[in-house]
Amino acid sequence: MTTLPISIAQLQGMIGLHIQWHDTRYAIVEVLEDGPALIAQRIAPDAAIQGDVHGRAHRHVQSVVVIPVLTPDRTLLHNDFLDIELC
Repeated sequence: MTTLPISIAQLQGMIGLHIQWHDTRYAIVEVLEDGPALIAQRIAPDAAIQGDVHGRAHRHVQSVVVIPVLTPDRTLLHNDFLDIELC
């Protein structure tokens, strides 16, 4: 078994951090262990409209992105993860 360049515990320690990623501010809200990947919610006054199961848009929510942590071969940190700046 190969050793990952970052541990799941280290990633989970990032939950709650505010980051700057691709010129937008986000808060890390979740870690997907099987990727691994970070789930980040946009911190902004504007919100997207989310539809319900019937396609009717009723609810305003902040945009969410998935930031991959490792490259597809799971040996290096992904460029998207390296683009994260702490706020």
